[in-house]
Amino acid sequence: MNAYSEDLRVKVIEYTELGHSRKEACEVFGVCLRSVTKWIKLKKETGSLSIDHVPRGPHKLFKEELTAYVKANPDAYIREIADHFGCGRTTVHDALKRNGITYKKTPFIPGKGRR
Repeated sequence: MNAYSEDLRVKVIEYTELGHSRKEACEVFGVCLRSVTKWIKLKKETGSLSIDHVPRGPHKLFKEELTAYVKANPDAYIREIADHFGCGRTTVHDALKRNGITYKKTPFIPGKGRR
C-alpha cells in the first residue's frame, strides 16, 4: 500500500485547523480517521508531515556487539540484554538464535538435580 502524498496530508491538517472535525476531514478527503490522527500527532511532534522524519528504533542487533556483550555478561538474562540494547526480548532471542549463540539457563535445584 502506498503512503498518502504530503500535499494531501497538508490539506487535511489545514482543514482540521480551520475548525472542522477529524471525522469531517475523513469524509471530505476520503482517508481513514487513524491516518488523520497520526498526521496531527506527527505534525505536533516534528513540525513536518514528511514521512522521512519519523524516528525509528534499531532494526537488528549486530552479531559482534551481541557476542561481545554475552561474553562480557554471561549471566545476563534476555530481558537485561534487551534493556541494554533498547529493544524487545523477542528481538534478542531471535538474534541469539540467528547467530548460533546458545543461551539456555537450566537452574540447579539441590536434592532434585536439574529442573
